[in-house]
Amino acid sequence: MTKILYNTKLFSITCFILAIGFITSCKKDTDADSGKVVLLSFGPTGAKHGENIIFIGNHLDKVTAVELVGATVPAASFKEHSSERIVFIIPQSTEQGFATLKTPDGDVVSKTKINFEVPVKITSVTKQARPGDNISIKGQFMNWVKEVRFSKDLAETTFVSKSLTELVVKVPVSARSGTLFISTGGTEPLIIETDSALVVTLPSITSFSPNPIDRGANLTITGTNLDLTMGVLFKGLTKPVTQFVSKTATQLVVKVPDTANKGKITLVAFSQLTVESTVSLLFVGDLPDLAPLTYAFYIDQLENGWQDWGWNRTATYNSTENVRDGTASIKNSYTGQWGALKFANGSISTAAYAQLTFSIFGTTGTNGKKINVTPNGGTTYTVIIEAGKWVEYKLTKAQIGNPATITELTFQNEDWTGIVYIDHVGLR
Repeated sequence: MTKILYNTKLFSITCFILAIGFITSCKKDTDADSGKVVLLSFGPTGAKHGENIIFIGNHLDKVTAVELVGATVPAASFKEHSSERIVFIIPQSTEQGFATLKTPDGDVVSKTKINFEVPVKITSVTKQARPGDNISIKGQFMNWVKEVRFSKDLAETTFVSKSLTELVVKVPVSARSGTLFISTGGTEPLIIETDSALVVTLPSITSFSPNPIDRGANLTITGTNLDLTMGVLFKGLTKPVTQFVSKTATQLVVKVPDTANKGKITLVAFSQLTVESTVSLLFVGDLPDLAPLTYAFYIDQLENGWQDWGWNRTATYNSTENVRDGTASIKNSYTGQWGALKFANGSISTAAYAQLTFSIFGTTGTNGKKINVTPNGGTTYTVIIEAGKWVEYKLTKAQIGNPATITELTFQNEDWTGIVYIDHVGLR
């Protein structure tokens, strides 16, 4: 690859020299006697900083300086200076752009931009920053950087400052942690990935109060970098709350929605990344959390491959209307007599477990109604619904016939219709 680049550049230089001869022979007689400074050509294309660049024209001996983007070269610094030719070393600070020949009779500006082959090199990058902060990218020829791309294809082309050795860029508010991709200009553009990732700060929760709280009351969250929070997501809601009572770096006050459920709260950053609290938010009058299930048929969704093969019922498995624990429950509407919610298409040995457990909430009209709980079509245990409250049922293996393996589990009504909510079905 190095050899190919070298030969390409050599070819470019050769073409430039041939072009000089052709242009000079065509234009010399026409412009030589006008007395005006005429720029015919410059090159070679793709020259590097520190190498020679050649300007060809007429009456160039009148040029007092060549002004480039980022640098000015006075005549005293020319390596060669004649009527037809100027040669000087390209300054390190030179950038792509038009060249201006300074003369006593006025400026002569090139018709095309000068461009160079620039070996941009990154030596260091700020390790951690908050969204909106400035970060420093240091290296060589940083003034040739055209774009900095943050994680998730977030491109930034407007810079705070740019010099030969340092680029300063503001971290976008929606940026995420990750390596940066830096695009450069020049005749051989580069895309450079940084060796290390930029860590973009996220908000964090230290505590919140009051807990338990009344729905509709203000919740005060303390922590760090809370001003980076876009929203607060409560259990039972699908969208975060984005309107706050107040927000600072160390304290965030938010009104709790009336439809929120107990559970951990989640901060949502502008990058859409989330940070969850370590403790659950509880509500005044709510039941305490259930003990964890060792094996689950249902927790917020059907688990472990189980399906519902029931009949005479309509079941919603992600209902947030009434939840005992977690974020969702089963809203089971018995639409006909002797209907059933039936967990099927699974299998679990009961050897390691002592009880089958589940919670049921009966709606108006279901108080005192019966649900028959039957594993594998065998022994039935009948539970009596208590309307208006959640009841957790814990059935021993003996109460359900000591099945060695459960391959199906049925919750069947009798001669009634109505709605119940079922949550946290599993084994302990």
